[in-house]
Amino acid sequence: MKKLPIGIQNINEIITEGYTYVDKTQFALDLIDKGKHYFLSRPRRFGKSLFLSTLEEIFKGNKTLFEGCHIVQSDYDWQPYPVLSLNFGAIANNTTKVLNANLSEVLISIGQEQGAEVQGSSLEFQLEQLVKALAKKGKVAILIDEYDKPLIDNLHNLEVAESNRKLLQSFYSALKSLDEYTRLTFITGISRFSKVSLFSGANHLKDISMDARYAAMMGYTQEEIVQYFNEHLQVIAQEQNRTEDDVLEELKSWYNGYRFTKAETHVYNPFSTLNYLDEREIKSYWYASGTPRFLLEQVRKYPSSMVPLSGSKATENELMSVGTVEELDLKALMFQTGYLTIAGYSPASKHYQLGFPNQEVREAFTKSLIKHFAKLDASLSDKMEALLEARELGKFITKINSLLSVFPYHLFSKADEGTFHGFLLSMLSGMGLEVAAETPHNLGRLDLLVQVSGTTYIIELKLDKSVEEGLQQIKEKKYHVPYLGKGKSVALVGLNFSSTSRNIANWAGELLDEDGVLVRQLDTSGK
Repeated sequence: MKKLPIGIQNINEIITEGYTYVDKTQFALDLIDKGKHYFLSRPRRFGKSLFLSTLEEIFKGNKTLFEGCHIVQSDYDWQPYPVLSLNFGAIANNTTKVLNANLSEVLISIGQEQGAEVQGSSLEFQLEQLVKALAKKGKVAILIDEYDKPLIDNLHNLEVAESNRKLLQSFYSALKSLDEYTRLTFITGISRFSKVSLFSGANHLKDISMDARYAAMMGYTQEEIVQYFNEHLQVIAQEQNRTEDDVLEELKSWYNGYRFTKAETHVYNPFSTLNYLDEREIKSYWYASGTPRFLLEQVRKYPSSMVPLSGSKATENELMSVGTVEELDLKALMFQTGYLTIAGYSPASKHYQLGFPNQEVREAFTKSLIKHFAKLDASLSDKMEALLEARELGKFITKINSLLSVFPYHLFSKADEGTFHGFLLSMLSGMGLEVAAETPHNLGRLDLLVQVSGTTYIIELKLDKSVEEGLQQIKEKKYHVPYLGKGKSVALVGLNFSSTSRNIANWAGELLDEDGVLVRQLDTSGK
């Protein structure tokens, strides 16, 4: 069983050191054959750096490295080209002076390694010198990773961000004058900012971020998961006494769902997938690895611009520009950073419908919103647990509704059942309650299970339906049966969220003893 390449972005190390490499060389070959200047936007930790490393080794003519890969089966000529590789993620940028000095040092260092003297006071001139010197050995492959890092890192300080933008604008404008010396330009980033001189002019970059031909270039498809990681899935299934299909379904629910184009191609988050296969436990790996501070700051500063968490629509132009550093478009920002993804596309209106990609993002992002808006503290947590212990569910739900009221109302515009489910789950979890969601049973999945010392709460959620329907579902599917005979009472609860009032409109509940005998109806007054 091959090792998992967690955090490894160097294609040479992955292949030569015996890690699993998911072959994406067919995309590299297609790009090389069909064009010259490209830009790609994808969320962090989605394989952008690894793909650039792949391009670098291809342009260096390292054919033996790719034995068995798609590109070796083609008629690619493997002619070596000089490569200029810049990673802005490794260049300090906290001030424009620091960014300028460090970028200059990088250009000079690359020149020294290649036997080219790089001089001059401006970055544009240094870049021109370097590319022209390298081009004496052949046309140059220019690979730039995280072009937008100096902007994103400083959105909390708009003065620095704007100053960095002007520096980058001048630097990137030099690329357009170097076309005759260039074999290929490939630039990646998380977001597409206006006024950075990358997306205009005679030799503008071709933005392939929403090109259906490259929908699966980053991330793993379902077929790739089965092809490359099947042994890992088998081990997890055996250790956890589950079927492989069950493991794959859980993996899909949590980490699949990203869609970047009109094509109905969905991909798994590679970072979370690899970590799950390694640790064999469901967690928010990608979200916990570094939620962009700038995104949550935008949400907190400008709640009126908050995007509805389901049912939001946008055109391609709206999705592919986050605006300027001074005025960000939150909808585009959430799409490009991976917190919303394409849920559907209408050819007639040419509008994309957006939604959460998967359970990892839904739960983690919702928890972040609750942390910033609801302010759940220890005293509230104790009070809410005491209400459940006393089986005063009416008062408990009244308080839940008051917490929901602090969120911008348009968050729930066109919200689906899953959105409300996610908010309730995150609230209960944030209160420190023992709560589980989507608990599997032989006849279905229970929405919410909440445990306190004397009572087990079995909760079924509905949206704009009758509470009796939720209660009936619990009984018909016998969700409560596994919790009988445990020395605790069992409460069956049907909740109905209203899309109009955007809270729990009504509910009904029954209290059973530990043997499953009805004790009484639960009080719904909330007084």
